[in-house]
Amino acid sequence: MHKSLISSIILVPMEVAIEDMQKKTQELAFATNQDPADSKMLQMVLQGSVGTTVNQGPLEVAQVFLSDIPDDPKLFRHHNKLRLCFKDFTKRCEDALKKNKALIGPDQKEYHKELERNNNKLKEALGPLINRKIPQLYQALPAQTVQIQRNSYGRSSLRRVDC
Repeated sequence: MHKSLISSIILVPMEVAIEDMQKKTQELAFATNQDPADSKMLQMVLQGSVGTTVNQGPLEVAQVFLSDIPDDPKLFRHHNKLRLCFKDFTKRCEDALKKNKALIGPDQKEYHKELERNNNKLKEALGPLINRKIPQLYQALPAQTVQIQRNSYGRSSLRRVDC
């Protein structure tokens, strides 16, 4: 009788939030860059990202995890990564809105304006949370580390090759 090995990965809640935001961002990118464009799919993904009831999801995640800088330095990188995920998410929302505006007919202009209003409210609420950096991640390197000099010209990837 063979026993199957089950491996599991234990994620801290912030890592789950990072994966969730990465997934949402990928869905936006896919819907925005689909060729040929699918306006119904794009609008569905946009509504799921910036809709008034839906945007409370991402906003709540940001408020829970990004409102305060973590006490544990081990979480600094996760905090920063999540902050960058939200920056990417908001950029992808903007891209999707631009694409949607180019695809819609006159009958959908009001719906599009509502999506834009919702997106602006979400961006405004996220702004203070995603623009604050953890100072400890940006401290100067210790003096002895700065003393190391690299000879980047000796690297083959940077050498000029005459053909």
